[in-house]
Amino acid sequence: MGKFDFLSSGNFQGAEEFLEKQKRYAELKSSELEMIPEREIVHAVTSWIESKFSEDWQDMGRVINSLPTPCINVYCADHVSKEILDGGFGQAFFNTSRDFIGVAAEGFRAIGYAKLGDVIEQALKINYDSGKKASGRSIEDFLEFAASNDYKTVDKDFCRIFDEGKLCRLAREYILKYKKYFGS
Repeated sequence: MGKFDFLSSGNFQGAEEFLEKQKRYAELKSSELEMIPEREIVHAVTSWIESKFSEDWQDMGRVINSLPTPCINVYCADHVSKEILDGGFGQAFFNTSRDFIGVAAEGFRAIGYAKLGDVIEQALKINYDSGKKASGRSIEDFLEFAASNDYKTVDKDFCRIFDEGKLCRLAREYILKYKKYFGS
């Protein structure tokens, strides 16, 4: 669950716990990675990455581009998977650029979850072939993306293949393999 999901769910205690962990992990040390539970390690490293963003996130792209490749792989895979699981590829393309989504496909492959990378590549091809904008910015764009059935098959494929436990296990192995890049 991402930070914005708590607003709509009404789970305010969960939101407080989430924000508390996010604050704690902003100061993540690479020496702490092995002690972080498998189900929490992706949240830990993405919180550490997001702590580098300005408060309004206007510098998100610049910060992400400045990160080592292993950090980019984990961050993009996590970010895009949350978008897809929340609202399908239509939402992901509306909120995120094709490039970012393409990086997520490579991120999943690097982590060892190639099947998800393949589904994302199929969605990228659908998006590119449809001639739609890379991302949306107006209410008309949103309505066009939301009304689209273009992604119905890849949405189902992604949700069928996605297994949070598997992602956490693979991401943990990957993060520990490249731990020198994660944390201070």
